[in-house]
Amino acid sequence: MRMLKCYLASDQRGHFVTTSEADNMPGQVWGCVSCGCRLIFHTGTYTDSPWFEHDQTTVAASTLMRCAHIDPAVKAEERSKILRSLFNKPDSPVMSLAWYCVWCGEHYNGEKFCTACGTGIYSIDKANWQINYT
Repeated sequence: MRMLKCYLASDQRGHFVTTSEADNMPGQVWGCVSCGCRLIFHTGTYTDSPWFEHDQTTVAASTLMRCAHIDPAVKAEERSKILRSLFNKPDSPVMSLAWYCVWCGEHYNGEKFCTACGTGIYSIDKANWQINYT
């Protein structure tokens, strides 16, 4: 699971600690301020500043999903999976090839472009035209 880097943690006493402060306190146990999970401190390199990382081996995935430091793309994908399972809809929209032009009243097939009007902006899916225009 992809998690974002953390730059703020809590120590064993519950006090907030930044990465620069943690760099001066080796051997401590750090916790996430969002979900309370154990964090691993990385000292960084000459190109990266220090950061905290979630210890994903000691935490359930459901706990990490509720953390503020989860990658937004992971959370969005999980939300999308839940919605698809609830509504049992296909992943991609079904393209319509049958159209009704509201402006000129023409029925046509293929690309959404009414040759009578010279545009497709007034066209709706032919499956829905009887609901609105009969």
